[in-house]
Amino acid sequence: MRKYLNYIIFAGFVALVIGMAVSHSRRIHGLVTAMSAGAPNERAAAAADLIKSEQFMDAITGETMQTRLKAAEALEVLGDPTAVKQILPILKDQDKEVRERAVAALVSIVGKSSKHITELLPGLKDGDANIKKGAIRAFVKIGPVLDSIPQIVAYLKKEADSRTADGDVLGSPLFAKESKTSLPLLFALFEDKDEGVRVSVAEALGKIGDREAIPLLNEKMHKDTAQVRRVSIGSIALIADVSGEVMLAEAVGNPDDDDEARSQAAVGLGKIATPAAVDTLIKALNDSDTKLRTSAVGALSHAGRPKRDSVPVPMVLSKCVAALASADVNTQTGAIRALQGISAPETNAPLLAVANSAKYPESLRVAAIKAVGFEGNESIVIGDSNVINMLVELMATPDAEAIGNAADSALTAIGERAIPALIAVLKKTDETASFHAANALGRMGTKALPALEQVAKGDSSGAQRWSAVALGEMGTADTTPILKQLAQNADADVSYVAKEQLHRNGQIQ
Repeated sequence: MRKYLNYIIFAGFVALVIGMAVSHSRRIHGLVTAMSAGAPNERAAAAADLIKSEQFMDAITGETMQTRLKAAEALEVLGDPTAVKQILPILKDQDKEVRERAVAALVSIVGKSSKHITELLPGLKDGDANIKKGAIRAFVKIGPVLDSIPQIVAYLKKEADSRTADGDVLGSPLFAKESKTSLPLLFALFEDKDEGVRVSVAEALGKIGDREAIPLLNEKMHKDTAQVRRVSIGSIALIADVSGEVMLAEAVGNPDDDDEARSQAAVGLGKIATPAAVDTLIKALNDSDTKLRTSAVGALSHAGRPKRDSVPVPMVLSKCVAALASADVNTQTGAIRALQGISAPETNAPLLAVANSAKYPESLRVAAIKAVGFEGNESIVIGDSNVINMLVELMATPDAEAIGNAADSALTAIGERAIPALIAVLKKTDETASFHAANALGRMGTKALPALEQVAKGDSSGAQRWSAVALGEMGTADTTPILKQLAQNADADVSYVAKEQLHRNGQIQ
């Protein structure tokens, strides 16, 4: 009998526990519902109760996006330090809309009183990228009105475990916009004994972009650790002021420096773009480090034409052209690629001189040909010859497939203006040139279709055959009627090639 009594007591206890759990679950669910509806004070009260239960995030996790949005709104209405603490985890919500609403709630709450800032500061060192990013964005939107910059610096200095990755915080738009306030604090922090702190400050100063930081970055570049030097070089490059040119030139010329830092220094010199900076970049084209050479090419292109719609800089063009006469192949190749990036008709003549000269290696000639291949390039080069005519001639170069391929690629890049000259090639008897012309026309796509259709209707079987090749290369549905017409041509070769192209593109079985 006693045994059964124990069973009854145990069953009653289990039922009580289950009943309490169900009741608690219903209560929590009711609070979640209350946060989503009702008067503002009722929603805030529900949020406060959930916070006290220490189940706020558990309660809203798995709910609909609309419910999570309402939860962020309820916390905003609550508007006290506990609400700020609860909003931080919402910054890592899977939905961007919820994260954005959480940031807005933080701005609303913290922006009203400096006493709330202390609850937002831990977000700056959170291991979750979205929480950290959201906290930074909130501080940026709040602005400097609550003396947030000194508080942020003091907090990051105090929290040693977070100081090694705070360049994104210290270099945020808030610090950049208020550089008069932030720079003195960062300069002082640059003297911290912790290397991680100094690295973060160096990174931040580059993001802020104020030239006043260059003297101190220069000092750290020469008197601090290798890591601080590396980041300081990158920051001087980001600032890209002429006062930092000497330091950047030093880094570019120093093979012992980190390759990434040297590459960043080259990019910075490309923005500074003084004659001396350009000379340093030209010299770097022959460096043993491939990454630096690549960066130097890009930097020279930027120096020569900072924006696509800007006029090419004559000084940079002349120095790059002069580098074509170098005895070093890397320098010549880099100069050609830089000129290709600039895409200036003024350099057509020297580039085509390289392309047409057998004294240069084939790789250089190919690079020079590609460098004149940019949209609309048809300027006069020598006498009555323009770029298009000279490239057409290069397509016919005997026993030089790479030269022909480069020429037809360049003509493809030039675009519509090259179509008449390419069509004319199809009507000639030079098989090599016609092959390359057909490839170029085919790669141009539908803009070459009207001209090819006219060739197909003509009476030159040779031109019709190569037009079929071009149409096959194009491979669009628009080409099918023309190719079917050519497939019925009385000339067996024309008919055969047209049918092959139709089969190739699956336009007939």
